[in-house]
Amino acid sequence: MTSIAVQDLKRPRELRDILAHEREVFVTKDGSPFAIMVGVDSAGAEITLREVRRAMFSAAVSNARSRALQQPISTADIEQEILVSRKQRVS
Repeated sequence: MTSIAVQDLKRPRELRDILAHEREVFVTKDGSPFAIMVGVDSAGAEITLREVRRAMFSAAVSNARSRALQQPISTADIEQEILVSRKQRVS
């Protein structure tokens, strides 16, 4: 995937051309990606945004499941969290 430095975002014509050709671009800061830009057409913008959000949610759930398998939570820890939450609601 093509990348563009954050300071190069000041050149909108170049960015528009890259998105028209590549459809997506990594935005980098100090050489590391920190955002993704996705080219859309005006008719499909809302659908594309919904699908991007769905993909991000799915990735977050997958990551949470992986972390839970690597560092399982004990029943005692879960019960303690429930107690803390209930106390906060009452207060």
